[in-house]
Amino acid sequence: MNESRHAILFKASDDEGLGERDPYARQLESIGIHSHILPVVQFEFVNLDELNTRLDHPDLYSGIIFSSPRCVEAVKMSINDASLWTNHRAFVVGEKTAKDVYVQLGMIPEGQASGNGKDLSKFILEQDITKPLLLPVGNLSTDTIVTALRAGGLKVDQLVVYNTITNPKLEMLFRPIFDEFEVSFLLYFSPSGVDSTIPLFEKLKIDLNGLKIGAIGKTTEEALIRHSIQPAFVAEKPNPACYAKALQEIL
Repeated sequence: MNESRHAILFKASDDEGLGERDPYARQLESIGIHSHILPVVQFEFVNLDELNTRLDHPDLYSGIIFSSPRCVEAVKMSINDASLWTNHRAFVVGEKTAKDVYVQLGMIPEGQASGNGKDLSKFILEQDITKPLLLPVGNLSTDTIVTALRAGGLKVDQLVVYNTITNPKLEMLFRPIFDEFEVSFLLYFSPSGVDSTIPLFEKLKIDLNGLKIGAIGKTTEEALIRHSIQPAFVAEKPNPACYAKALQEIL
């Protein structure tokens, strides 16, 4: 058996760089953690015609709020002329989303340092916003952003643009890892990952005692707590360096 410590990373099936190129796997490798990345959920896009209609009228909005890379992808798939939005505000959660907004849409991202919807909402409320903000979201998205912004007096046009579904091959994918390796860490990247896997662990009678469980942020931490699991650590910001640092502090 390999002497290095092993971690399972529960990520989305379409996250950039699954495998050896994954930035989280590379960062964890630097502290002696070998990563096994499992695509815990999949995404299907919906309401893209409605999104296209909204994107054809940039004059009606001050900007767009992007809460995940999937939202960026939905906009890219639906937009006819991205150049019409380049002078609009682009508020984002997380550095990966910020990069996608800039590379795929040519918009200048703002607020990525906030790291979560609650803090991004505070940042947006400090800005001079005169028109509604377009907010594409997933079906499992919380109402944190839209609730905070509307309470602060801003108009928000929210539209569900993708559905999150559990990877039907999940059980088949992770069982061999537990059989072959001594897994020390379970690392979560979304509430949907938590909700998809914890019931499966219970079904298969996989003992979580002795495993260190990590969360990429507050909403993922809250999802774990709803399943009566207190994570061993939570990353300060949703990026590879902060996740690895938080894990290293409990070694």
